[in-house]
Amino acid sequence: MKKYLIFSTLVILLFLFGCEEERALRLQPAPEFYQGRALLPNGQQIEMPESDRALMIELCQPDNAISTIPNGERRWLGTVTLTQPLTDVATSSTFPTATLFTIHNESYVQCQLDSITYVTKTTSLPESLSDVQYAADTYPDTAKIRFAEPHEYEHFAEEMKKPIGNEPYPERKGIEHTLFHITMPFNGQFELTLNSSEGEERLMIPIDASRHPYLSIGLGTEKSDDTSQYAIYTSPDQNDYQTVLRPKQAHMSQMFGAKAASQLPSVLVPGQRYPLYSFTYMKDGTANRQLVSLTYHQPDLLHGEELTKQIHATLSSERHALFHELALLGTESKDDSFLQHVGTEEVDFLFHAIEQANATSRAGTPAPVPYLTLFQGVCAQTFDVSYDGNDVYVTNSKTGAHFKLLREDAIKWHNLFEGNS
Repeated sequence: MKKYLIFSTLVILLFLFGCEEERALRLQPAPEFYQGRALLPNGQQIEMPESDRALMIELCQPDNAISTIPNGERRWLGTVTLTQPLTDVATSSTFPTATLFTIHNESYVQCQLDSITYVTKTTSLPESLSDVQYAADTYPDTAKIRFAEPHEYEHFAEEMKKPIGNEPYPERKGIEHTLFHITMPFNGQFELTLNSSEGEERLMIPIDASRHPYLSIGLGTEKSDDTSQYAIYTSPDQNDYQTVLRPKQAHMSQMFGAKAASQLPSVLVPGQRYPLYSFTYMKDGTANRQLVSLTYHQPDLLHGEELTKQIHATLSSERHALFHELALLGTESKDDSFLQHVGTEEVDFLFHAIEQANATSRAGTPAPVPYLTLFQGVCAQTFDVSYDGNDVYVTNSKTGAHFKLLREDAIKWHNLFEGNS
């Protein structure tokens, strides 16, 4: 699929992904300014070409989100993450993480943006993933749990003796009969609820992009210097148990009477809380009874107006701008010397000033730093900047259309950015 054909289908994203198209501001989806990486079921990571990055932007168009997906095993094809190396805000969420999967030979994309989850159906897959479907991993659409076998208890106890973290290593001890194994469903998250006389605390275990098929979970204690506490230890392969969930109120002097649930169903009903452990711990001379329960939560799939509203609210504030001495190729690092990043308040001014600019038939003399690129959501637009005395002109680099800033905006422009020249 040629990138220009894909680009023609992306125009409808301009509003939905936080882009604006008014007069001088004509931001377009900009896969050329992204880097795309796909995690495959075999653990390999591959770089995606621009045409595939453009397709992923199209596939996560929220207007195509569906309200439900059919039951059945999910075959995971890969998870795609797009990043913007030119954006200097590391925590910026400009595009959903996209997970491609099939059910009954029909293809779907799960798009995750912060806490927003939605699914679209597709007949197109990225060319770089075209061969993956024949080696895709299969995942259930339900969460399953089982008690560990005696030899697995013993292995858990031995693994917990291994040092983790930094020296001095804490002394860890696994409570052998508290080990469970979970067959991980395709999506959602698990919630551990801890109830005691000290209150209630909740710990989350998300199902992340690495898509491990299993999770072992056990109760244990650790002692460092004169401090003891209990914790929940997890492992995707029954080794090391280096992932530790430590409750805030877990410090204690002693634990005793730990018991695991006597029975559990093989399949966890979404939203239902299941008791896992109970134990007593001593703290400040007082005995406290702790109950630990597990709940599997399926994601709430957003669609329609509510999804559009949340997507727009999330991405509309994701703005960035930079002046640059050379034309952008999309592969530069944000630290390249010819790039000059703009502060948040100045970014807001640039969008406002250019939005108010009036069309004109001419431009001025190229500015010492002649280019400006604005980013918003998954969109971008580059301008040629020129001056005629105190007048400021911006020219759409793709169409050649000229625009002149209002007088008061031009004065503020020079006050803010003449140092860039």
